[in-house]
Amino acid sequence: MTYYQLSHNQSQHGDKLSLKLRYKMFNSKTEDKFEAWITQIEDDWNDEIAACLQGQFPDWRG
Repeated sequence: MTYYQLSHNQSQHGDKLSLKLRYKMFNSKTEDKFEAWITQIEDDWNDEIAACLQGQFPDWRG
């Protein structure tokens, strides 16, 4: 195997590792953002839901 072939194989292997690492980082960031979004929705809507359960429906028409 020539030097070119070895370096080419190593660069392809490095690219795959890089893609795997980027995917893992993207995936974990996405999960964190999703959890934060869900928590924010829960916090924002708890008062609205409690009021609706008591029969006090907000007027969202306008």
